[in-house]
Amino acid sequence: MINRILVVVFIFSSSLSSAQTFKSSNWSGNMYLGASNMMGDLGGSNFIGSRGIFDYDFRSNRLAGGVGINLHTSGSFSFGLNVLATRLYANDAFSKQAFQVERNLSVRTDLVEADLLLEYRPFSRSKGFNRFYVYSGLGGMYYQPKAELNDEWYKLRELGTEGQYLHYGNGPYSELAIVIPYGLGYKFRLAKSTSLILDLGFRKTFTDYLDDVSTVYPDPIELQLSSNTPPIASDLSDRSINGYSPGFERGNPDKTDSYHILSLKFEYIFGGKSGDGCYYNRNPPKTRSTRINQRKMFTR
Repeated sequence: MINRILVVVFIFSSSLSSAQTFKSSNWSGNMYLGASNMMGDLGGSNFIGSRGIFDYDFRSNRLAGGVGINLHTSGSFSFGLNVLATRLYANDAFSKQAFQVERNLSVRTDLVEADLLLEYRPFSRSKGFNRFYVYSGLGGMYYQPKAELNDEWYKLRELGTEGQYLHYGNGPYSELAIVIPYGLGYKFRLAKSTSLILDLGFRKTFTDYLDDVSTVYPDPIELQLSSNTPPIASDLSDRSINGYSPGFERGNPDKTDSYHILSLKFEYIFGGKSGDGCYYNRNPPKTRSTRINQRKMFTR
């Protein structure tokens, strides 16, 4: 996995260096504000585990914000570095399924993400659609799931709510993970060097612990007696009314968690030539036949 990441970073860096040779390339900076929504095992859809975008629940939206910098070439590609921060949220009380309501778990997850992105404009020569884009890339994230009990918030990773610290446990899950961002958007021109961008981004992760829920319930007595976990771990592991027996399904380990970001970005183009701003704020380039016809008009 590390080797693959290094290869991707090398390709991105090489492309970025090559892109700077274009005469009409431009740099831009952006800052954005939006809403995040987690697709995990808690709340959302009416079954165990996540079903991606179909898990969306408006009540779980939380504020997200970030900044970025992009290099735009004279072609249809841009390269960018983005950093965002958000607080994901999920609650079984939002579900209509009896199992999830009975399970009674909730979580908030503080998350910071950094990405290298490749942006492509498939209609860069089409007037009216030249500012539509799609993108993907590679990133990393730091995440910290927490739960509230008696007006106090606890970091769940260090508690081992699924028995990670017990003698048969696999140890704590990592607080760092790889993320693959992808999405689409449209840039609305405000002026020669500014745009307002509507962006919908999805995040594929390789962890099932964004919400601290994945496998089965551990033995609560073992959690209470273990010297590796505080007694509060048992209370936060099983918050159901009647209690579940050890080994009962707590989450769905076959599906990893994901999240998405809907945001509005303000973008400013640095150093546009002669005030032209960025290439996508200009009219699409004329075709060869159009240029020939225009010459004939002026030579008649």
